[in-house]
Amino acid sequence: MGEIRSTIEQDGVLLLRLVNGSANALTSAMAEQLIAILAGIPAGIGAVLVTGTAGGTFCAGSDIRELARLQDTPEGPASMLRVESRALRALAGLPIPTIAAIDGIAFGGGMELAAACDIVIAGQKARFCLPEVRLGVFPGIGGTVWIPRRIGYVRALEMMLTGQEIDAATAHRWNFVNRLATSIPAEDEALDLARSFARGPRDAVAMIKQSLRDGLLLAEDEALDAALDHAIALGHSPESREGLRAFLAREAPDFASVRPRPAGGVI
Repeated sequence: MGEIRSTIEQDGVLLLRLVNGSANALTSAMAEQLIAILAGIPAGIGAVLVTGTAGGTFCAGSDIRELARLQDTPEGPASMLRVESRALRALAGLPIPTIAAIDGIAFGGGMELAAACDIVIAGQKARFCLPEVRLGVFPGIGGTVWIPRRIGYVRALEMMLTGQEIDAATAHRWNFVNRLATSIPAEDEALDLARSFARGPRDAVAMIKQSLRDGLLLAEDEALDAALDHAIALGHSPESREGLRAFLAREAPDFASVRPRPAGGVI
C-alpha cells in the first residue's frame, strides 16, 4: 500500500520519505497522507525535505496498477488524480522552503513531485522522465505548469511529447536540478541545506516565496506593489530587527531567539 514516513530532524526540518517497494510509486492513500501531514505541520518547522529510498529510487510516478483498476469504475481515475493534485499543490504552496533529494529515478508523477518543491538536489545517478504520453495520458498533476517554469517551454514540451529520459547532469544543465550532490545519499547534502533554511528568518523566506509567485501570476504593477507592501511590513518584524542588530554588531544573527516558541516546546 505504501506510506509517507515523517520525522522531525534537528533544527526544525520535517523529513518526508516515500516508502512503497522498489518503485516508491505514489498511491491515493499516500497522497491523502501527504495532505494530512502538510496540513498539520508544527509551528517550529522551518523547512521540508522530500526524499525516497536513501541512495535509490525517489518516485517512479503514480501507481499504474491503481490507475488501471480505477479505469473500470464509474468515476475512472478522477479520484486518484484529484487527490494527487491536491497533495502536490499543498506542497508547492507551503510558505517554508521545500527540498527534493533524488538519487535514483524520478519519473512521471515523481518528477512532478520534485517540481512542486523549491529546490531539487540530485545524486549523480538520478534520472528524470515524463513517460505519460506512452500510456496515452499526460503529466496533469502539476507537470505542465511547474516543469516549464524550471526548464523552459521548449524542453518541457519535448520531454512530454517524446517521453525522453534525461540524466542528472542534463537536468542540472537545464535548471531542473539546483545542485548535483557529491555525497551518497543526496539527502545528506539536502538535509544540511534544509537545516540552514530552518535556522534562517522565516518571515522573509515566506515573503520571498510569495513575491516570486506574484511575479509569475500577477500583472507587473500589481506584483511590484505587493512586493513593496511585504517589504514594508517586514521592516518592523522581530527577525529583521535581529538581522540589522547582528549586522551592526558584526555578529551572526540568531533568528530563532526572536521567534515565538511553538506550543509544547522547541522543535
